Amino acid sequence: MKRCRVFAVLACLLAVVLAGCGRGGVPDAAEVTTISVDRNGRMTYYCVGDFDRDYYNLSELSAMVMGEVARFNENAGKEAVEVETVETLPDEGTGELNRKVLIVYHFDGYASYNQFSQGYNKGSGSFFFGTVDEALKQGYALQTSLKSVKDDSLKTEEQLKQEGAGRLIITEEKSVIYCPGKIAFLSEGAVLNGERSVDASAAEGTVYIMLK
Repeated sequence: MKRCRVFAVLACLLAVVLAGCGRGGVPDAAEVTTISVDRNGRMTYYCVGDFDRDYYNLSELSAMVMGEVARFNENAGKEAVEVETVETLPDEGTGELNRKVLIVYHFDGYASYNQFSQGYNKGSGSFFFGTVDEALKQGYALQTSLKSVKDDSLKTEEQLKQEGAGRLIITEEKSVIYCPGKIAFLSEGAVLNGERSVDASAAEGTVYIMLK
């Protein structure tokens, strides 16, 4: 399974040292890297990575994660990110623990998520949630067409730019995404998991999700 980017950095350091109403859908159990967004733009990041080396130590990993978050919040001047848990997961095949690790982060918004991800992962991380007008004001070109999840009809680039207050998710993250509303249109390569969930793990390039 592909490691999440945050975990990959922390694991390298360790090797050296040793869906409720009104919220984004929340997975019952995250077995792959997952992002959940609520209607206010708050994000939960379920980071799942391999944990299959003898020198990996959960206590040291947890301390390192907490330290990174504390330094980020101090620099931000606010509680922009919190850590809910750092724990091992059972192996899907054998049920054996300590083969994978789950780190659950809570962010106050996509801006903090991007800053944290880019700051500690050398440029990774790209996420936007807001209206079409806000996306255009922030410099997103929206040079894409989207396909309806209902009947495969297309929303052209020009039609998309006219949506104004329509809510949009734009991301380059290759993960499962739980959205704060039903999904109306998707860009090519993203796969609909349910009325509020998208699998973007195999998509190439930027993923666009238009909500109803």
